[in-house]
Amino acid sequence: MAAMTMCPRCGSTFLQPLRCEAKGSDVVVVELRCPDCMTWLKAPHTRADMRELDRRQAEFRAEIVSQYERLVAESMEALADCWERALALDLVSADDFVVTPARDDRSGPR
Repeated sequence: MAAMTMCPRCGSTFLQPLRCEAKGSDVVVVELRCPDCMTWLKAPHTRADMRELDRRQAEFRAEIVSQYERLVAESMEALADCWERALALDLVSADDFVVTPARDDRSGPR
């Protein structure tokens, strides 16, 4: 039995294991969900198949984290550029940083 590496409906390789149940010394029945087309699959796999699925998921997770970190860095650079331009144009003053106390709505109208 081959490892489930692709959704049979849409071809996505991002399958998520939801539940598993041992059915013998080397067989595990696994419920998988495709996040792209929301297909649910339930099939027996070997423990070796499951190790391969875990390995692939670790690779995908590393890619997601890498892309996330890249996007955060790009966003922070863009914010820093905006801040630099605002300072250069004298659009920022101390008044922009005044902390105003929160209004207490429980006391009624003033």
